[in-house]
Amino acid sequence: MLKKLILSALALSLTNCLILNPLGATIDREKGSEAAGRITDAAIQTDLINSTLLSGRASISILSLIAGDIAKIESEKYYIKADVDKCVEDIRGFKGFLVGSLITNIISCQDINSDGYLIGEPFPSL
Repeated sequence: MLKKLILSALALSLTNCLILNPLGATIDREKGSEAAGRITDAAIQTDLINSTLLSGRASISILSLIAGDIAKIESEKYYIKADVDKCVEDIRGFKGFLVGSLITNIISCQDINSDGYLIGEPFPSL
């Protein structure tokens, strides 16, 4: 009984991404649609703050509305949450204020690693 339990746990850990990514149950992964939404929200907030401080009027760039596409985020794939968090922090932080959300997006968000559709980092993406 204990042997079956250990083998089951080992099999589950080896196929973690294959089983849990589609369910959205992995802790350190984030679905692409959520990641793109967070990046877009950060770009819009940064544009609003920058425009209000610089010109006195709140406005957003059309490019901030497609920030997820600029970052090359695919909605059906899964991304490493720490990479997405770093990108969002850069857009909302000093770098985003200094050079703007678009350039920060291009600099900080282009190297976000995806885990593919079903399988994770050790395996090739589908």
